[in-house]
Amino acid sequence: MKRALRRGFTLIELLIALAIGTFVVGALYSLFNMQLKQFIYQDLQMEMHQNVRLGLDILSRTGRSAGLGTVGVVNGALGLGGEGEALPAVISYNGTGPNGSDAITIVSQDPNLIMFSDPDELRDCGDSTLMFDLERPGYADRVGELAANEFLLCSDLSNPTKKRSLMWLLSADGDASTGQVTFPSGPTIYSDFGTTCALGENMPVAMQCSRADVMTFYIDADDTDGVGSGSSEHPVLMMDLDFESPDSDDVPVVDGVEDLQIEYCFRDGDCSSTSSSGWVDEVGTDADTVADNEPDDLYMIRFTLVVRSSREDPNRIHEGTRVAVGDNVPATTADHYYRQVLATEVTVRNMRYLSWI
Repeated sequence: MKRALRRGFTLIELLIALAIGTFVVGALYSLFNMQLKQFIYQDLQMEMHQNVRLGLDILSRTGRSAGLGTVGVVNGALGLGGEGEALPAVISYNGTGPNGSDAITIVSQDPNLIMFSDPDELRDCGDSTLMFDLERPGYADRVGELAANEFLLCSDLSNPTKKRSLMWLLSADGDASTGQVTFPSGPTIYSDFGTTCALGENMPVAMQCSRADVMTFYIDADDTDGVGSGSSEHPVLMMDLDFESPDSDDVPVVDGVEDLQIEYCFRDGDCSSTSSSGWVDEVGTDADTVADNEPDDLYMIRFTLVVRSSREDPNRIHEGTRVAVGDNVPATTADHYYRQVLATEVTVRNMRYLSWI
């Protein structure tokens, strides 16, 4: 074999091959790194999109049911005390949460457990029991669904000139064998109860009753109070089902909710989605609301959520702040979180079925 055929690569050839290989590997790495960044970005965007849609879906469905089975206000277990101090079926807390976020309490009847009180078992307003006719289909099961420490909400259907809703905190489980539910005497326990159903008077002959859904939505961004799963790095939209201050049994609804802003439009306001006139930032916590509106004048609720990504941009390239929404001002400190903002408006029809007289 000739010596020329046994020669290896020259140094120049090796350097050229090494340069080409380095270029190819570098190009592949750049492409991989670019795709990885895009994947992380898309993953965070999808996560935020799912969170904001889920949060608004829950808020809008609950908002649409506001006032179901009430007359706009509720006397009894949730009354604020004193004559004319009934609880609206929608209570707002404007700017009371972390970073100036809002909160809301919504009261309605559970549509799956609606029953009519037994007219043959008339009760005095001071009594501590109420009866349901178990001969009606499904009533035994519905009474059995009622549990101690839940709210029972009943609306008067018998008097067209005196609309009223009464609420009790049940002291025992519903008795599915007798149809009886038990609660404390309203006039002796609730200071606003007697103005609507006084001792010595009869309860309404015909009442539509059901378990009351009392839902409060707020943002938890404090990991030092031992309540809730939220923190400053991971704020959470929470749901409180017992109308108490935040406690350990509150339910986390959606992660990453940085701001909740709620606005209200009344019957005589301009509720056009393209206009902010006619919208106010809170509803009063008694029978007299902002701008002399009554609770049953409430026409629409606008929910706006600001959600942020579960983690910051790992490359620290993106930079932004919590945006201004509603009457809330923007944050002053920038960070590397991604954010999305979405709003929805719901019509509150159940608040207007009956007028408070």
